Amino acid sequence: MLQNLHVKNLALIDEVEITFDEHLNILTGETGAGKSVLIGSIESALGKKISKDMIRPGAKEAVIELLFWIEDQKLIKEIEALDLEVEDGQIFIKRVINEKRSINKINDSTVTLNTLREVSRRLFDLHGQQEHQVLLKEKNHLSMMDHFLPENARYSLEQCKNLAGEYHEISTKIKEISIDDQQRLREMDFLKHEISEIENANLVKGEDEELETVYQKIVHSRDIIISCQVARMLTGYEEETSIGNQLSESIRRMQEISHLDPQISEFYEQLLSVEDLLNGFHQELTTYMENMEFDEQTYQEVEERLNVINSLKDKYGPSIEDVTAYGQKAEKRYNMLCDAEHEIEILKNEQERIRERYLKEAKNLSEQRCKVAKTLGSNITKALEDLNFLDVRFEIEVTKKDQISADGMDQIRFMISTNPGLPMRPVQEVASGGELSRIMLALKSVAAQADGVDTLIFDEIDTGISGETANRVAKKMAVISKDHQVIAITHLPQIAAMADSHYFIRKQTDQKNTQTMIRKLNESESLKEISRMISGDQWSETSMEHAKEMKSLADETKLY
Repeated sequence: MLQNLHVKNLALIDEVEITFDEHLNILTGETGAGKSVLIGSIESALGKKISKDMIRPGAKEAVIELLFWIEDQKLIKEIEALDLEVEDGQIFIKRVINEKRSINKINDSTVTLNTLREVSRRLFDLHGQQEHQVLLKEKNHLSMMDHFLPENARYSLEQCKNLAGEYHEISTKIKEISIDDQQRLREMDFLKHEISEIENANLVKGEDEELETVYQKIVHSRDIIISCQVARMLTGYEEETSIGNQLSESIRRMQEISHLDPQISEFYEQLLSVEDLLNGFHQELTTYMENMEFDEQTYQEVEERLNVINSLKDKYGPSIEDVTAYGQKAEKRYNMLCDAEHEIEILKNEQERIRERYLKEAKNLSEQRCKVAKTLGSNITKALEDLNFLDVRFEIEVTKKDQISADGMDQIRFMISTNPGLPMRPVQEVASGGELSRIMLALKSVAAQADGVDTLIFDEIDTGISGETANRVAKKMAVISKDHQVIAITHLPQIAAMADSHYFIRKQTDQKNTQTMIRKLNESESLKEISRMISGDQWSETSMEHAKEMKSLADETKLY
């Protein structure tokens, strides 16, 4: 469960910290107070990108911290498999967003966005304000249903994905080879020229760097020699003021007095060591200068070889390794074109073997989907009845598509009938906004029973509903909260009355700035807020009585 949320310098939020409880946590407040910003900060833990514009004006960075506590040993092992340590069942997620970049951490380990998403999706499921809109696109129905697949079907789905990739890769190769003779001969001539050019160069790994070093020495040899001569003169014995002569005089002076003090003797020995170093330097510098003599032929050979190498690098890649790899690839392509018909036959045979394996996995996947569709359709129908859909029927239509694709050969469509006697029709054709919200809630409630996610978060799941439907939605959320932690933003007093923990969000403004504030309400404060929600503005005695009655009925409804 999500134990704690800390947000700093995000939009209207200066700094807030919330400790959440088990079961149903409800957030209420006036429109524009910053409720959705809080949910958005939690959503950021799923890896959602946050605009730099969301950083509070005047602040250098925004900080979002979430602390989760988990007991499920299987979940702990899954997270540890991502090279993350889990101590005492705690998962601490931190995101820091500044002008240049964002930093993501889990339990003090810096992680990528992908790892952040992998961990977060195991910890909570978030339903945003517009998420029910995904029901309007039929292409989303498949992935939504696949969420309920058993483990063996998930394996088949992964196999279909891999095999489809291999199948289409071979199709691409066959298409590349299947060209007319004239075009094939032209390409072979071109490839033959490229292969010959690379082979004739006899490239050696690293030789370009060595030649470049030699070339630079030759080009700048005059400057090098002059500077070396001056250095040898200044440090040698040729001039009276040279370092060598000055050092010799220093050694003579120290030798004369070395017997007078042991420390002077040590200084004398140090000067002798310096003299040895200087003489060694002179010898190596002289040898280096002698080797700096280059003839014109050497210069031309180095320059010509570099021109050959650089020309090949310009054509085939930035390094000798890239040029060599290009040559190998060109040779492979050339050999393939030389015997195109035979190569196509080999590829088609391999493709057929892959197709047979694919069809086997796709068949198993389809059978499992049909089973899941039947059970899921029945469960969602029951959930919809609980949400005040009268005489509703919900089915998942599974049809076949005549193509090999990564997600198998099934086409999934959610079908619904909301009135007796009416035929089943696609959800996106008949459901209103409020109905879509309830259908999504039904899906979430069924999913909550099927997976191991402990925390469910809803941002205004009550959009477009009222009256008895609102009561039904509130009861459904109470049912979900029995075995899950639920965090929800709502504008409905019926849902707020179900709260086990009630938080109030408000916007505070002074002459300098505006900021979002949040606090947990006690029982009397919660009743007052529910009363305000009932009356639409300020509470009254009548609305307070109604709130008390609503709260009493809610408490009787709960199964925990």
